[in-house]
Amino acid sequence: MKGTAILDEPSRPGKALAAPEFDALLAAEQGALLRLARRLVWDGEEARDVVQAALADAYEKRHALKDAKAGPAWLRRIVVSRAVSHLRRRRVWRTIREALDWGAELEPSPEEHFTGAERWRALGRSVRALPAQQATAFSLRYLEGLKLDAIAEAMGIGRGTVRIHLYRALKKLKAVEALEGDTP
Repeated sequence: MKGTAILDEPSRPGKALAAPEFDALLAAEQGALLRLARRLVWDGEEARDVVQAALADAYEKRHALKDAKAGPAWLRRIVVSRAVSHLRRRRVWRTIREALDWGAELEPSPEEHFTGAERWRALGRSVRALPAQQATAFSLRYLEGLKLDAIAEAMGIGRGTVRIHLYRALKKLKAVEALEGDTP
């Protein structure tokens, strides 16, 4: 079907993206989405699973995306949603494991041993201990560098709610001394 007018038309607001445009969007954003998921779930393998599931969701809902410019934010929102769901499930399993005394969790992967210093791992443990919304807001703001409006859009909440989640996350992280000094 290459060369047809339908596929060669540039994207216009109100009209779904053509398949090549959607594929190009996924290819361009895949690395950033993987980094985002890694910072949200703090595990390389789980991050790949989250991104894979998010891309499958995006593919199923690709006809809902009407504007290519909104594509990166739309994909981030799907990844954030998947990551928050993953974090909730992981907390449930951790609680079940502790209640049934199934023993310690699996050892970290070699990648985790190699890539992070003890301080980074300590911050990761502290962020994982936060409620999902606070951990997500903190990761998007301070690890991904997104602005408040972009975080609000990605999380599907208001800007004021993002500020509350950030405040509470910073307060908790400073209380457990995971953060030192002033945070931007």
